[in-house]
Amino acid sequence: MRIVFLGTPPWAAAYLQPLMDAGHAVELVLTQPDRPGKRGRTPLPPATKVEAQRLGLPVFQPERANAPEAVRRVAQARPDVLLTVAYGQILREALLACPTVEALNVHYSLLPLLRGPAPVQHALLQGMTVTGVSLQRMAREVDAGDIYAIDSLQIGPDENADSLCRRLTQAGVALVVRSLPAIASGELTPIGQDHGRATCAPLLEKPDQALDFSQSASDVHNRVRAFAPQPGAYCLWQGRRLGVTASTVVGESRPQAGMAGTVVEIDPERGPVIATGQGLIELLRVHPEGRREMDAASWLRGAGVRPGDVLQSAVDKR
Repeated sequence: MRIVFLGTPPWAAAYLQPLMDAGHAVELVLTQPDRPGKRGRTPLPPATKVEAQRLGLPVFQPERANAPEAVRRVAQARPDVLLTVAYGQILREALLACPTVEALNVHYSLLPLLRGPAPVQHALLQGMTVTGVSLQRMAREVDAGDIYAIDSLQIGPDENADSLCRRLTQAGVALVVRSLPAIASGELTPIGQDHGRATCAPLLEKPDQALDFSQSASDVHNRVRAFAPQPGAYCLWQGRRLGVTASTVVGESRPQAGMAGTVVEIDPERGPVIATGQGLIELLRVHPEGRREMDAASWLRGAGVRPGDVLQSAVDKR
């Protein structure tokens, strides 16, 4: 089939090679314009552009995908399928009418749960143990289209956003490659969502990264997982930002030994054990302000942390 692909981040780029390997012709790749990187003003290409160029595929980077020029470019490609994976813009009817077979979107949740731009992070924040990938018909309302196919997978108790997204991408690639021929032949037909069960996964902002040790150990741990490894959740140590990129719950029922945020135990081989509103959490990897990320044991040796010291909840200083 002839495909116009729309996607931007690395996990979207991962779909291009498998689509070609499956015999599909990727006629055009739309991705976001180059943007300045975090450490400089030089515009950097999105991962999907880099991969498309590696594969010799034509790339188009409109500021607005729904602009007349962009719609013309897509229509000229004569796509059977429009396939979007984390593109970053809402597509309007003129674009959705371009493919002869279907306009499809890959979404990283078990729709209708977690509609929106951050389903992976919200699944972890909520402590969910199961999530999945949905292949849906694109609709006017975000993530509300009928479902062609869906696959579920288990979420590990210490899994972070990066590892979960990688596994969801593997599942999503397999789901798309398996489903496209059946959709084209009419063998696979979509099923409407139960909109009454819909939940939202809105974009997360910088304040959401702040740790609050008055919450339970599980809630603190889930926030760490949701933002790991980048941009990282954080607390404060001696008034400076301390990113936390890995942790583990070591006891939800163990008795408290001080106020929330208190270092109650030191494991010199692993890291500090911290009291929370309910239970204890051990920090395993940290990113001190102005330094590189490191294991918590290395940080302990240089920071001089002792039992009884207090890590301040970042929500107090947002």
